[in-house]
Amino acid sequence: MRRGEPGVGAGGERSVAAGGNIGRVVTGDHVTQVERAVLLPPEALAPAACPDGLARIPRKAVRFVGRKDELRELDRHFGARGHRVVAVLGLGGIGKSTLAARWAALRTGDHRPTWWITAESRVDLDSGLADLAGAMQPALIDVLTRDALRERALQWLAGHDGWLLVLDNVTEAADVEALLSRVAPRGRILITTRQAGGWGGLAEVLALTVPDVDDSYAMFAQAVTGLGEGEDRAARRLCATLGHLPLAVAQAAAYCAETRTAPGEYLDQLRQYPGELYETAPGDGRRTVARTWRLTLDRLVAADPLTGTVLRVLARWGPDRIPRDLLDRLGPVPRVRRAIGRLAAHSMVTLHEDGAVSVHRLVQAVARTADADDPHRRAEDVEAARALAEEALAAVLPRGVDDRAEWSAWRELFPHVEAYLGQVAPEADTASTAALVYRGAWFLMEERDLEEAERWFERAAACRERLFGEDDLRTVVCLEGIAQCAAIAGELGPSARLQARVVADLERVLGEDRAETHAARGRLAVTLRHLGDKDGAIALLEGALAGLERLRGADHRDTLLMRSHLGVAYQDAGRPQDAIVLQERTLAERRRLLGPDHPDTLTSRLNLLRLYEAVGEVERAAAEFRALVDDTVRALGEDHHFTAHLGHVTPPGQRAAPSWWPGFGGRGHPGHG
Repeated sequence: MRRGEPGVGAGGERSVAAGGNIGRVVTGDHVTQVERAVLLPPEALAPAACPDGLARIPRKAVRFVGRKDELRELDRHFGARGHRVVAVLGLGGIGKSTLAARWAALRTGDHRPTWWITAESRVDLDSGLADLAGAMQPALIDVLTRDALRERALQWLAGHDGWLLVLDNVTEAADVEALLSRVAPRGRILITTRQAGGWGGLAEVLALTVPDVDDSYAMFAQAVTGLGEGEDRAARRLCATLGHLPLAVAQAAAYCAETRTAPGEYLDQLRQYPGELYETAPGDGRRTVARTWRLTLDRLVAADPLTGTVLRVLARWGPDRIPRDLLDRLGPVPRVRRAIGRLAAHSMVTLHEDGAVSVHRLVQAVARTADADDPHRRAEDVEAARALAEEALAAVLPRGVDDRAEWSAWRELFPHVEAYLGQVAPEADTASTAALVYRGAWFLMEERDLEEAERWFERAAACRERLFGEDDLRTVVCLEGIAQCAAIAGELGPSARLQARVVADLERVLGEDRAETHAARGRLAVTLRHLGDKDGAIALLEGALAGLERLRGADHRDTLLMRSHLGVAYQDAGRPQDAIVLQERTLAERRRLLGPDHPDTLTSRLNLLRLYEAVGEVERAAAEFRALVDDTVRALGEDHHFTAHLGHVTPPGQRAAPSWWPGFGGRGHPGHG
């Protein structure tokens, strides 16, 4: 925000004014491990157990032709030769993932579980391991953090035999080295990768080449049935012309089947683009794919130009399981779905039963690469698709990350946010890109990937400062996010120093007597309280509360939040009676303003019963806690974030879980307030 920008105000609880919608901002409600007491469900204390038949394998295994020698070679590697880790190496589009999926599907009876992980990055790998732990013990998904779930999966793998992990599309051997050293001796790991080097000592390598002539033809004939003798020969020539690259053969076969085009006629059409036959050097087959895709898009775009737009946009997101909610943002829903159906019919994309779409990485690489000689990849169209991809992500992402529905949506969408931002150079970020980075940073922070979250906050701040200067309020808000990361990591000193800078910046940008500035002082006070500066925290909170009461009113939600923070500070300072007075007043106001079932009201009840326990009224506190749990489940349901938080709270009179338990730091209600 530039100095003097008018019309800036904050209207909601835990809000910071920024002259527009900026998503979530830090509020100072972070919880340290010392503060949170946890009552874990029985499942968390019991050993993880793998259900019979647990398997996750993509649909690539459904249609499969040939590769008998390669399947037998995998059997030999894992069987007679006793290898634990095998890496299938080959160029893009050659069928590595399809081979791995087929072998895994054929051997599910030999493994428990069989688990497929898209492992392009370490974040993807960690997410896949956390999903495995969640599949083993679903009750823990909303109890433990993703890091804790990942660790639980690693512990199980390291302690059991007979399992199979498939790590698909590993970028570098170093990304999986730590995993292999920890768990590989106990189970089997099948890797697919384009990376030729770095596997020595880590994995046996099976180099995958293009299928032989008969397998390539069989793949084509499976899709295009009823070939006559002349067409049979033309189909074999067509496969040879495409270098027997499975992805290109599949796309050509789908085109011929869908359009009733004879193989010879398709060959004649291919000759229109002789310069796109082969790579100028051995590589990932992009030109071969570009050649087949152009013929397909010539036909599809002539019928509906939206088809080309959709494919170019799909190239900007992650390759796997792009959700329908995101796809429906690309235009009128019936037209978008028809376009996707046509693309799927021509093997340009894979359409899943739930409406999600997957796209081969090679198709994506072609679609987002501008080419002046290709009418479907003009530079202006490629750029327009990038902008539409960003706009769609911004529109469909939830505004928060607190309740379960929002959290699930974020987990589904984040791989596509990450893929999109990975294609945009930070120096090219726009204000809208920075907003997307900022929102993603909050999700990373909630996932406890704090180093990555801090980098994303810094990227967003750098963009805002470059575009609008250091006095931009949204730049200051990004600094708050960095401070929050430090607080969660237990680095309270650096967090407090950065929050003090934020307060100073707000005093300079907005003024000392602004509600936003008072709120920032209150957040700083919460950190100081954790650092042990009880008197300093109380002084700041009392000043912040007085300012908010005067500027926003005694019954504003921000004021009530600050009053609750002050009550917690009084409790820490050994002033429980003063704390009870504040918390009882806050509870009464929240009941009146928000109703008895609002999460803020329920939070006040929790804070108050903690105080009753602190002054020795344990039985009263225990009764209040039981009533609170019943009322919360009735009012909010078992899936609400506050309900989940109550599962972390030790009932009055019981001993808390040990501080080393991995569930600490998990998500849930942000703590006192």
